[in-house]
Amino acid sequence: MKSVDLAKLHAIFDWRLYGQTFLLHSLPFLVIGFLIQSYVIFVSNRQVLAFFVPTAFGLVLMCALGAKNVSREFHPIGYYLGLLFLFASLLAETSTFLIRVENSLYGVFQILLVFSISIAAFVTSTTHVAVWGQRVSLRESARLTDDFFKKQKEKWKNELAGFPNLDNVLEGLDDGRFVADLFDSGSFNLVVLWSCNVMEEIIDAAAQGIISKEPAKRRLFKKEDGSPERYPLQLKNLGYEADPESGNRDDQVSIEALWHKIRNDVAHRNHRPTFSETYGALTILVSFMERMPNTLQYCELSS
Repeated sequence: MKSVDLAKLHAIFDWRLYGQTFLLHSLPFLVIGFLIQSYVIFVSNRQVLAFFVPTAFGLVLMCALGAKNVSREFHPIGYYLGLLFLFASLLAETSTFLIRVENSLYGVFQILLVFSISIAAFVTSTTHVAVWGQRVSLRESARLTDDFFKKQKEKWKNELAGFPNLDNVLEGLDDGRFVADLFDSGSFNLVVLWSCNVMEEIIDAAAQGIISKEPAKRRLFKKEDGSPERYPLQLKNLGYEADPESGNRDDQVSIEALWHKIRNDVAHRNHRPTFSETYGALTILVSFMERMPNTLQYCELSS
């Protein structure tokens, strides 16, 4: 039980959750909503404020568990829709000062209804805006930015100019643009599968180009019976080495484990990947994109 609690505390106080995107895009709106909500509570009932303040801070911290899909998957409604709920909360709060309330039981119910709507909208907006910012911060800590694949495509074009079958190789990079959105939405199983699929597509296209230029190197990618070798082995035969410093030490995953344990479990056993497994897949994908051009250049030069 203690190990579970410690794991959750470690997940909550992970510095990667509170990166630039969270600080610039989520935190300002969370602070605005918190201050206005606090002011209304202060005016109506100061004693409740002592309960509300730590609860609001605790809610933001607990959002870390949702950002990492701890216990269950959490799919945020999106940044802008989350802000819409925040504005709805603020509008409901403002209406308590503008509407005339009857001095009766009906008036009490009217105030309670508006206050309940405001709290519900505030909790919804806080949760979804915070989780969105935390997820994007986590993704960017793995160097997977929104324009990552666009920049990598230009890099691959320049460094691999003249490489055989380059057009098909670059098509694989185009498919990588979906990975960021899948991670932000909390679809960790699809992140693992799509990351592997993108790398497999690129390896296959590169293999075709290399074999077409030098058939003797077919042995790097194919078995004697013509069936493809395992993708980790193909990368090893090419001389590819993953970046040993990529990712967080606690979330590092080997290439072999990604393909033949995590990916297979997700694809065939309906396994729900943990955050560590998913983050490990992201770091392998990013490292692959950054280091593979040099590997292909070396392979071509050694022909």
